[in-house]
Amino acid sequence: MKKHSTKEKHRHSLVNLIGVLLLIVAGVLVALLFFMNSPQLQAWYGEYTHRLEQLEDYVLSLPGLELIAIAVLLLYAAKSMVPFFPISVMCIITGAVLTMTMSFAVNFAGVVILISVRYWWGRRRGPGRTGKMLGFSPSIRAFLESDSRSKPWLLFVFRLAPYFPVNSVSQIYGSMRFDFADYALISLLGFLPKLISYTILGHNSFQPLSIPFIVPLIIIFALSGISVIGINMALERKEKEA
Repeated sequence: MKKHSTKEKHRHSLVNLIGVLLLIVAGVLVALLFFMNSPQLQAWYGEYTHRLEQLEDYVLSLPGLELIAIAVLLLYAAKSMVPFFPISVMCIITGAVLTMTMSFAVNFAGVVILISVRYWWGRRRGPGRTGKMLGFSPSIRAFLESDSRSKPWLLFVFRLAPYFPVNSVSQIYGSMRFDFADYALISLLGFLPKLISYTILGHNSFQPLSIPFIVPLIIIFALSGISVIGINMALERKEKEA
């Protein structure tokens, strides 16, 4: 029991450290905003600006953007069963290739597909081995399955936090028969800050030292750090009560 307690304490300390590091990165990016106009940074940036402009012209000239949108939606559907690219990558790619409005619409629709497929899979098949895949201890798994029914905000934080397996959380909520309308609404609200930020990030990916590129990064890292620490604190408190 003592070994288990020590192991859990180390794990919580590590997660807290990750959260703090994410906040530090956000702080470094804030500092970068104040130094963007320095001669040294602008000189370094100017060396490859022309190449970025050429790449942007090539990407924008690609034919069949509608087919690209359909392909991305199919990737979201495939990701609901076999995780590969993270959502951030797909959002940034569509943001770079499609218009801002079209990119956001495609990513929003893709996330709806992603969270729906695995939810209904869990509702039909049960939680399966999702708890093991998440690396949850029995007490954490119990916390997720019991408290999630009475605390919808927990789902919001899970969706807001980075690196939490989207499919595993979706399947657990489906297996609990959590109301689908509430589940979908809360999930989308949790994903919304990341969807907007990643889409803007992709749209400005050819201008990496611009404010529209750096500010979304600051938001992503800050929200990630806060949500990681918040979830870790909630889980730690639940384990102490158990």
